[in-house]
Amino acid sequence: MRMRLWVLAFVAWVGLVGASPASDLLQQAVGELRTHYYGYSPVDWDVLAEQSGHELEQACTGQPQCGVETAARIIARLVRNIGDGHTFYLSPQRYQQFRAWLAGQPDSTPIYGITIPAFSDGRVLIGEVRPRSAADLAGVRPYDRVVAVNGAPISSLEDFRARINTDQPVQLTLLRGEERLQLTLSRQPYSLPVLPTLHAPRGLPEGVFVLRIPDFAVYQQIGPRVHQLVLEAQANGAKALIVDLRDNSGGEETECQGAPGAFVGNFALEMRTRSASVPFGYADGAILGNDPKDPNPPYHLEQPARFTGRVAVLVSRGTASCGEIMAYVLQQFGGIKVIGQRTAGVMNTATEFWPLADGSALAITYVRTFKTSGEALPEYVTPDIEMVYDPEAIARTGRDAMLEKALEVMGIR
Repeated sequence: MRMRLWVLAFVAWVGLVGASPASDLLQQAVGELRTHYYGYSPVDWDVLAEQSGHELEQACTGQPQCGVETAARIIARLVRNIGDGHTFYLSPQRYQQFRAWLAGQPDSTPIYGITIPAFSDGRVLIGEVRPRSAADLAGVRPYDRVVAVNGAPISSLEDFRARINTDQPVQLTLLRGEERLQLTLSRQPYSLPVLPTLHAPRGLPEGVFVLRIPDFAVYQQIGPRVHQLVLEAQANGAKALIVDLRDNSGGEETECQGAPGAFVGNFALEMRTRSASVPFGYADGAILGNDPKDPNPPYHLEQPARFTGRVAVLVSRGTASCGEIMAYVLQQFGGIKVIGQRTAGVMNTATEFWPLADGSALAITYVRTFKTSGEALPEYVTPDIEMVYDPEAIARTGRDAMLEKALEVMGIR
């Protein structure tokens, strides 16, 4: 009866607004949300739909063919009002970018292959360095600090970006710890997705490596690469690994099932939708499941690793979704200490995308994650050791306090 009343109400709004692309799009969006949402928000769909319908009615007054851009603004507000970080609206352009990210499709524009998380006191901090990118091949490493471009000091982040925005080679003056380096690099086309990296920052004791995982976006590449890098670290005499998940934005469920297995071995959780239940975990190199809407099947790792040395995990407020799952599994199944800030808070759900008629899409929470006991996972990871992630301090001082704390926690001097 309630559904019938809602349908009648929406028909009334359409009658007031007049049949239009805008009313069709709003009706589709509300229908998808009502049908598929399986998160924890206590949203009242009837109230939210009624409010959105009246808002569209007012916005479309005097417009017989009210355009989809009007509905898009209302849909975006409607979704924000749900209050679920895993449910959001994507414009047509943003949806295409998201699909490319999940498919691991790189931008064809020539790049250096670096990200810049902070600028402080005339120093630019290097964040990610993509494997085999121009920056990587030139010798740039994560957490290097750039103090000059072509010999001239940097006055601002905008100044830095303007001076490297060239197709000519640029010379970067870097600080790596207390060492001063000069490296020359040129932007190059890049065909690889963002992948995990393994490095030994200057100043860390011998045998200690940092495994940096920026995200879990690309199916059948992140998990296998984590295992590959763990094997590489072991071959190079690693006695300890620091797993850096700071600002990891999440990604494919298969990948954050496979990656933890390199540290904790077998583990089991469970994913549920409104109508199905599937395993979520890892067993002897096998990824156990995937959410039912995802067309990518579970798979088996060809060369699984198992690290038995000391491990610590770094997280931040920006560690989300699959990044949170990875940290949680290492903490709960491996007894591995987590250092950092309480994470984003979308660990116990997963999202999928429902395209809309204008090329936009809704990301809708439609999976919940549970322990095998039936207890829902917490929303976020609570670190064992609370510390603030401060990239500006790293840029200013050259010291990563969280890395130093990881060494202390692992008993390494």
